[in-house]
Amino acid sequence: MQTPGSSFLHERNPNLHTSQEVENVVGYLRNGGEAIPNEPADKISSYLGFLASREYVNDGILTGDQSSIDRQIEAHVIKAEDVPEGYFELQRRIAREQGHGDIEITSEMRRLMTEAVQADQRAGLGKWVEYLGGEDGGYPDWFKHYTWTSITKLGTYDKDKQEFQKRSRGTTAPYPELNREALAYVYDVLNKARVQGEKVDGGANDEKLQKLLKSANFGKLYAHAVLEVTPDSPELRKDTRGSWTKFNQTDDPRTARRLAGSLQGHGTGWCTAGESTASIQLQGGDFYVYYTRDEDGKDTVPRVAIRMQDGKVAEVRGVNAAQELEPEMADITAEQLKKLPGGEEYIRKAEYMKRLTAIEKKIAANPNAELTSEELRFLYELDHEIEGFGYEEDPRIGEIRTLRGDRDKPELARILPEAIMEQVRSAYTAYRTVADKLLGTKRGVFGKREAAISAQDVKQLFATKDREWQANGTYDYLVEQLIENGARFNLVATPNIEASEDQIVALAEDFGKDQPYSTYVYDELYRRGRYSGREWSGNSGNAPVRLSLIPSRVDNELSYKRADEQVRLLRERQARRPELHARVPSLLDAVTYWYSLRAQGDKLDDSSAFDKTYIRHFDLEPKTVDRWSLVPDSYVAYDGWPRLNRSRADREYVARLAVG
Repeated sequence: MQTPGSSFLHERNPNLHTSQEVENVVGYLRNGGEAIPNEPADKISSYLGFLASREYVNDGILTGDQSSIDRQIEAHVIKAEDVPEGYFELQRRIAREQGHGDIEITSEMRRLMTEAVQADQRAGLGKWVEYLGGEDGGYPDWFKHYTWTSITKLGTYDKDKQEFQKRSRGTTAPYPELNREALAYVYDVLNKARVQGEKVDGGANDEKLQKLLKSANFGKLYAHAVLEVTPDSPELRKDTRGSWTKFNQTDDPRTARRLAGSLQGHGTGWCTAGESTASIQLQGGDFYVYYTRDEDGKDTVPRVAIRMQDGKVAEVRGVNAAQELEPEMADITAEQLKKLPGGEEYIRKAEYMKRLTAIEKKIAANPNAELTSEELRFLYELDHEIEGFGYEEDPRIGEIRTLRGDRDKPELARILPEAIMEQVRSAYTAYRTVADKLLGTKRGVFGKREAAISAQDVKQLFATKDREWQANGTYDYLVEQLIENGARFNLVATPNIEASEDQIVALAEDFGKDQPYSTYVYDELYRRGRYSGREWSGNSGNAPVRLSLIPSRVDNELSYKRADEQVRLLRERQARRPELHARVPSLLDAVTYWYSLRAQGDKLDDSSAFDKTYIRHFDLEPKTVDRWSLVPDSYVAYDGWPRLNRSRADREYVARLAVG
């Protein structure tokens, strides 16, 4: 059966339905008994459905699956051997023009420059796929496919021609910046004109828009859209006087048109400025917008959006970078949230913004000002993350830390051990949950073998470790990582036993029972006895509990390397810093880590979950499955979906190491 948009994709690419990839999928489905007509749109619809099926492909661009996303991003990141010589010559010329003289580009400098280019490209694509695969935009699969296949072909934006250049294999430029409002505009006009067959009025630029719609060239449409969503002037944003407008939940397109129209042309970056997106969001709940005064004194300038879903606050957005809330709008937003169901979580975020703003002002007045222990614990997120309203971390956090790192280091060295010690309770809660399941107490499921140790026993074990970490420099390392990478370390207490493959898989599956999705297990690696219980467990020594510290951020030095390269770098670090006991967390460590984060109050059900939990178990020997050399990886995906998955050993992935 044809789905909306499949005919458009055929019109855009008349050869898509006869491509080898589509033909293979259609043939596979037909062999399985599906009756698929030979019409191009029907074949394309079946192809997209196959990609979006979690049972079959689980294409991350369509579903948000993180391992699929990572593979697709890497496929579009420039390879080191493809970086043109002209790029390094340009860097040498820039250095000369900046007064550094004629510098020699050494092999190490080449490597660092290349890695910087690759990191920028990954980050740029990462924003696109996180948004396309998430729920915020609510775009249909045909548009996600159209956008992704288009954006990966775009290079630098030419301001004179007002268009994007074509991308080649040797393009070093980052990918185009994601503008959610502009993307919503593209979807809105395309969906109306090319899918629904409606007339679209482009106003003063109507002739240009009609030509763009006829060609349906994404790069040109997107460039046009970016120009259309010009931000309001800074002067207008100085005035916070205004009022809230409520748009009631409805499926009436007139209300969606009124909401979207009130946002267009203000550069909010909100996808709700697209009429189609506004319609989808209004069907899910009420929508509130805070408008401040324009030049005529009327409340027409959108500053804050609150989206409701199923009667509760689902999203709060501002107009700063990454849709972060402006600091001066925090109190106004908090007052409104107090009146709305589910607003408590967002009131807390508003309070975080106020605290961060207070620190920012304090340092602006005196860069060498003393910060209290409470301020440092907050700024460096020793107790909890600073959650904001935007899609990304509030940029002020990194800016202040960069400015203050050396200044704050002595006090951080004093208070960080205290913060780790305060995690003993949550670490024990997680340990007890895991141990009861594995050791088989009356709440366990595997048959009784021995009892878990007490909370007091764990405290005593930690006291011993605490003295060791103080003496051997482990805490100093944690402070360095905190300042340089923003890595918050989590105390994990893993039962020091040799659990079986079945036990650990069952433990992971139990975790998934309280998540939005049940745990996914790649059977070929996790149910075939390819690794021993000791390899899965990582147990060593005689202590009943293995205490370790697992960071919230990946390891920069080992990330984006092949598995064999990661092993080599790990061995070098272990030889260089043996006192850290750096290692790859075992699968049992990883799952215990999930339970530990949950015990700390982290639901692991949002876009930050993957970044906190992804572990590539590259220290295990790669196994060949279906001709691919694979190593296990484990994580909780952005939507709260626990996964025992795999990664190709010859591909470059991120790495996370435990210490202690």
